[in-house]
Amino acid sequence: MMRFDERYDEFGYERDDDDYEEQINEFLTPREVMELLAIGRNTFYKMVQSGQLPAFRIGRQWRVRRADVLSL
Repeated sequence: MMRFDERYDEFGYERDDDDYEEQINEFLTPREVMELLAIGRNTFYKMVQSGQLPAFRIGRQWRVRRADVLSL
């Protein structure tokens, strides 16, 4: 896998590498979930509280597995 700064040349332009694969984060933030499902903040937290949307906290931050969102 290529490091982030290796994706760019000395002028800051992205290199044309066929070997580069974009990483897709497995865990989403509440904002990303709200955008994907086209819901508001209150609806997100109601879904989490009711158990309809499995989520967990890391410190003060909520995270949701991408697979759980796509299965709704």
